Amino acid sequence: METLRERIANGVYPPGTALPPQVDLADEFQVSQITIRRAISELTTQGLLYTGYLDGKRGTIVRSTSRFTHYATDALRPDRPIQGRDTFEESAIRNGRTPSKRFHMKIEIAPPDVADRLGVAHDELVVHRTLHQLVDGEPFSRETSYFSLDLAKETGIDSPHDIAEGTMRRLRDRGVIEVSISDEIAYESAGPEDAADLSVTVGSPLLVQTRTAATTERVTRVVRVVRLGERVRIVWEQGDEAGLVVIRNTQAQNTKGEVK
Repeated sequence: METLRERIANGVYPPGTALPPQVDLADEFQVSQITIRRAISELTTQGLLYTGYLDGKRGTIVRSTSRFTHYATDALRPDRPIQGRDTFEESAIRNGRTPSKRFHMKIEIAPPDVADRLGVAHDELVVHRTLHQLVDGEPFSRETSYFSLDLAKETGIDSPHDIAEGTMRRLRDRGVIEVSISDEIAYESAGPEDAADLSVTVGSPLLVQTRTAATTERVTRVVRVVRLGERVRIVWEQGDEAGLVVIRNTQAQNTKGEVK
């Protein structure tokens, strides 16, 4: 494990490349494949590796070690450019990374806590939209959003396809103006579903953001985003743009040379 970690740190196995097959590593180190799997599992828990596909082959791939900065309030900015991207894609591009997504939608009964947040009965059907978000091909986060069925049908959010501009902009374009949000952040450990979706081991640290949004009349959506706890920094910005520019410029001057 220490040797593999050192090779990753020294660039022998750069980010985005696959480790040699486990059988080859076992031969090199003269140990069993069980020992190799234990070493790989530990390095996966530490956020250095993940299991995925590279050039069509499944293997153990080296993760990027750079931290991703996500501006959680970007979606709320009234001057946000119209460019057919959601805030995840905008954040990835701002970080100099390449975003990609996998999407699916279904209509089902919401978990009880989500139903309570939406203000619907526990046996009522809702629209459940899930985005699996990847950065440079690496599993990065899972965004799950829930909408009351009547609102989803009214605004076209019951579409079986991803909405390129994001659901918040879709609501606004259809006349549903959200005026308030409530954000909750929790630090949780990955369960089996999280482990499968994010290519981490069970128990890995996760950052979970739950956002509830509303108009002056009703709750519009509940969104739960699960991100890798050691690979993301979440930033909230409030106030006039002129003051925010001062804050950003001051921080930029005082953090030159730091890896973000």
